[in-house]
Amino acid sequence: MNLDSYTCELCILQRSETAAHLFFRCNFAKACWNSIGISFTPTRPILRIVKQIKQRFAKPFFMEIVILLMWSIWATRNDWMLNAADPLVQKCKAIFISAFGLLKHRACPSLLQPMEDWLNAL
Repeated sequence: MNLDSYTCELCILQRSETAAHLFFRCNFAKACWNSIGISFTPTRPILRIVKQIKQRFAKPFFMEIVILLMWSIWATRNDWMLNAADPLVQKCKAIFISAFGLLKHRACPSLLQPMEDWLNAL
């Protein structure tokens, strides 16, 4: 796709908007991860970051959290780019909490309580 610019619009670093930057290295993305209590070393490759999240988070539903927060970052970014809605960490977290709440309806019964406990602790 030919665009006028390929730089990240969510941060002041003016880096190329790669998947690694958008979801893990951008200051906005790092603030979103911190808002749900997840930290990692952002300079690592994506798969190493996910592995680090898995090790530090140590819950069986870590991948759901990774996917849903990435989706929330993407949705917040697109809302800003397409609708001029301010990209706020609180908005990204609200999208995440809503999506995670819907995920609980499909969770196996043994994970439901740990998921609710973690979500309530946010």
